[in-house]
Amino acid sequence: MFTGIIEELGTVLAMKRGSNSSEISIQAEKVLEDVKLGDSIAINGVCLTVTSFDKQHFTADMMAETLAKTSLR
Repeated sequence: MFTGIIEELGTVLAMKRGSNSSEISIQAEKVLEDVKLGDSIAINGVCLTVTSFDKQHFTADMMAETLAKTSLR
């Protein structure tokens, strides 16, 4: 459940663009302490679903529509 609490400032490590979707990798630690696959993490006001993670970073997929209608580029 999204609580709206800002836990930390992450750093974009990589963005892989595909034809229909893109994958973003973000370095973070605090927010990952209790994360599970499928959890939502808000990035610039956009809730993204965690598709993989370790102790230092997570990845999420973004559809073309998300990129077109948000500040994520």
